[in-house]
Parts: sequence; C-alpha cells; structure tokens
Amino acid sequence: MSMDNERIDLTRPEFWMADPYPTLARLRESDPVHYHDTAAHPFWALTRHDDIVAVSKTPETFCSGKGIAIQGGSGEEMAEFENLVTMDDPAHKWLRALVSRGFTPGRIRTLESHVRELTTSILDEVSGRDEIDFVEDVAALLPSYVIGELLGVPRQDQHLIKVWSDGITEGGGEGDGQNEGGFAAIGHMMTYLAGMQEARRQSPTDDLVSLLMQAEIDGRRLSEQAQRGFFLLLEFAGNETTRNTIVGGLLALAEHPDQAVLLRNEPSLIGSAAEEMLRFVSPVTHFRRTATKDAELRGRTIQEGDWLVLFYGAGNRDPEVFPDPDRFDVTRYPNPHIALGGGGPHFCLGAALGRLEIRVMFEELLRRFPDIEVTGRPTRVRSNFIRGIKTMPVRLGKDHGA
Repeated sequence: MSMDNERIDLTRPEFWMADPYPTLARLRESDPVHYHDTAAHPFWALTRHDDIVAVSKTPETFCSGKGIAIQGGSGEEMAEFENLVTMDDPAHKWLRALVSRGFTPGRIRTLESHVRELTTSILDEVSGRDEIDFVEDVAALLPSYVIGELLGVPRQDQHLIKVWSDGITEGGGEGDGQNEGGFAAIGHMMTYLAGMQEARRQSPTDDLVSLLMQAEIDGRRLSEQAQRGFFLLLEFAGNETTRNTIVGGLLALAEHPDQAVLLRNEPSLIGSAAEEMLRFVSPVTHFRRTATKDAELRGRTIQEGDWLVLFYGAGNRDPEVFPDPDRFDVTRYPNPHIALGGGGPHFCLGAALGRLEIRVMFEELLRRFPDIEVTGRPTRVRSNFIRGIKTMPVRLGKDHGA
C-alpha cells in the first residue's frame, strides 16, 4: 500500500525519540522513494539501502553543496560553516586531502594504546560505584578526550566538548526550526577556537588546530571560516557518533542477553559486534542531497533542485541486504552497513578512529565489568538528526580488575 496519504513527519524529533523503525519499514516496503510534503520544505525520503548507496556515490547528480539539513536539524547549524559535509568537488577533494593527514590508518593505529589508557582511566573512576549514568560517566568521556587531544584542547577544558555538542544536538526551538540554542553553543565554541588560533600563531604545536592553520596544498591554505567549519565538524561528528554508538550498543546487549553472553565468552567477536552496533544504532539519522539535474529513481521523476534525504537507519534494516534485519547479531557477516555514510566522497573521515574507540571501550568494559546491567529506562535526545540517548542508568557489578 502507498503511504502518500498517511500524515507522517520524519522531521519531528519525537518521531526519532520513539521507535521509528515500523514506520520506516512500511515506507521502505511500499514507497521507498517517498515524497514527503508535510515538512516546511518537501523532499524525497529514501529508505532502501541500494538507493542510499547509489545517491551517495553519484555526487555529480546529487550534491551536498546546496545543504545537508532538513528543517529543525542539527545539520542546519553545521551548514552555516564551510566544511567537508557541505562541500562538493573540487573544493571538497582539496580540503579532504589536506585534513586527512591527521586520520591516516597509520596514525590511528598508533593511537590504540593511548585510547586504551584513556578508557582504563575512565573505568577506574567509576569502579566501586553501585549505579552510574553510563552516558555522563563513561560513554561521553572517551570521544571527548580523544577528539579534545587531537584538536589540542587541554584536559581541563575537554568537558566543554560535550557541553557544546549537547547544545548543538538539542538546541532547537520548540518547532520553530531556528535552533537558537544550537547556534549559541556554536558561538561559544568559536570564541574558544579563536583563542586557540591566537595561541597557535604564537606557538604552533602538532595538534589538528595547528595543522589546519599551517597546512597547504598547491600553495593554498584554509580560510579561517573553513578552519572553523572543520573544527565544528570534528568536534560534533567525532563526539556524537561514537558516544551514541557506545551507549546504544550497550543497550542492544542488554536487550539481547544471548548476544551479551556470546560476546563475553568470545571477546574476539568485539570487532564484528562494533560493526553491528553501528548498524543497529545508526546514530546519524540522515543527510540531505540536492538534485543538480533531472533524474529518475525507482520510477519516480526527480527534478533539478529537489531535495533527497538519505535515512541511514532505514537502509541499515533493509531485508534485501540484511537477513532478519531487526535482530541484533554480533556475528553478523557480511555487514555492509551505511552508518558512516553510503560510500562516495563523503564517507566518514573519522571512521577508523570511531571504530577503534568503540572496540577498545567494549573490550575493556566487558572484561572488567562482565555483569554490567541497564537498570532503568534510557531517556532519548530530542533531535531529528542524532538518534541518541541522553541518560541511561547502569549497575556495573564487580570489577574483575585491570
């Protein structure tokens, strides 16, 4: 059956705070290229894995440079600043080549021992406490520390990364789409960055802020606006994606105790479990593309200028690609999920770093606290862009030691 006449609104945060998957499944089955006209700006909602991948891999037809947000989304604030996710080639290719020096596989591999040290210190702090908020006390800290150190934010200020990120995610006005709180959070962040930039002009270091200020390709350097845009992107994306995958991954284990037992008994599965957590959680709900010319998709006529919104969580539960897609399976293989993008030039720059943090966190967490349990109902983040968890009480149980 068609859902053309069913009044759904995929832009409402409340839709994502509840269980979005039954509605997304009906869309995927009956109307996978759905014309969504209940929002302020109509768009085509894509829910099939193959369509999302195809659009992601054809940026010459479906571009990012005309915006990546739908109304009321955190992407609105990100779009205010020139950065990788809001650019097309050749500018995107140039900028990505410049900043990717900080994210080479070799550099990420050298970070593993330090990520493990940071994880150990976080778990040391909560050891011996009966009940904690897993988000505040564990999951939010690791990506804040890692991103903070890469950027050169001193440890005493790294808590600000979470403050800024939370402000961006939940800063929108109630239904007005203006996101005053989000823009205020970005303002505070940019004031802080300006101070860092001034300090680096006097005394350059080896952090990413210094790299962004000094690096050049073909005699060109980043504009100050582009430096700010990349700082925003790295702070927000590097924090939110990893944090919410860790929290959502632990919740998935709690809701699928057989998988938790399997993972505790076979720690070698943590790598594949991390991929399944990314698929199952799909922390970023969507990105938008704009048609640069007329096109056709599954028999639908897409006109130049039309918006297309790629709903990653829907694609990640497409039964044509994932057998029994609503089942959380730490042994799932192959697992061609699109939680980090559908491929093409905008595939997540920090994918290797995020995967490292998720894997190390669960290696250490399950080794030391194998009896960890979720003790209360999680509260969801109010956002249509990030499907995240704001608070989640857990009981750690006995610490089985370092």
